[in-house]
Amino acid sequence: MPVVKTNWVKKTLGACLAFSFSTLLISSPFVTNTAFAHAEHGSEGGIPTVSPKAKLPKGISLQVVKTNAYQFALATDGQQQIEILGEDKRAFLRFDGDKLYADLNATGWHRSRQPGGGPVPDRLKDNPKMKPNWVLLNKQPGYGWYDPRLIKEDVAHFNLSLLSNGKPLNVRIERIEPKPMTGYWRPLLINEPDFTGLNAMVPGLSGNTFMLSRLGTAKGEFQVLDDQGQPFLELRKDGVWLNSMHAWANTVELFHNPGTDQSPWVKVSETGTVTYADPRLDNKPEKTSETGSWVIPVKLKDGEQQSTLNGELKWQAIVDKQK
Repeated sequence: MPVVKTNWVKKTLGACLAFSFSTLLISSPFVTNTAFAHAEHGSEGGIPTVSPKAKLPKGISLQVVKTNAYQFALATDGQQQIEILGEDKRAFLRFDGDKLYADLNATGWHRSRQPGGGPVPDRLKDNPKMKPNWVLLNKQPGYGWYDPRLIKEDVAHFNLSLLSNGKPLNVRIERIEPKPMTGYWRPLLINEPDFTGLNAMVPGLSGNTFMLSRLGTAKGEFQVLDDQGQPFLELRKDGVWLNSMHAWANTVELFHNPGTDQSPWVKVSETGTVTYADPRLDNKPEKTSETGSWVIPVKLKDGEQQSTLNGELKWQAIVDKQK
């Protein structure tokens, strides 16, 4: 399926994935790391994707994306009426213009909460045809949700059933073979922090993971700033804190409780160390022959002194030793 390159698709997809993940954390406090055990699976039989032959109505974009696991991401232009049907053919999500609803009495809604299929309440196991209970989730023309079939590697293809403006629509989802890996982008840190008691490193060979540690020798507390100079992480004496209202809060891959406008800062670590996903390490050059650069500013929380952590992004080719 060709992806429509319009602003509403880009904006809505980003917002819907962030909202779906925050909704999962807010309304499912029982979810633990064990619930994401399937996150590393789902692609051995091929990568699940929307069939190139699928024809979607104008104003709708549907993709399979990989976050902590494969999930659907649907974006609309805010003028559509869409219902998503579960495996039991009952609607569990509804888009009405820019309003998003969920049927809390639909099995599909509870199954969509976790990658391998969320637990179904006993009340629905005993009475799966319970009267619909539609509730307004948010005002937004898109959403991201899990589908257990996306990680079933023995399922070569299946249909995602929808109602688009009252008309039935089956979208074929199929698995394609991944392209062979020829290399990867490797982020490198090229300088040390200027502050005493602050350590920084890139813990992996690839990806956008970054690690910061406030040591016992530190005299102050530190803030990690975004590209506009606004703090989104703080390394304090009592642990690491995240500004839950920041635009990056749901992309840094730190599990956290929701904050409020009055108290946006929430603790994400009891220690002085944090490993998070920094979007600036994903700023890849267009060509593998080029070297990218990234900067992470850090400042003293109670002061004006600031230090920049500078890095490079280089393409590391994989050499086939059998040749």
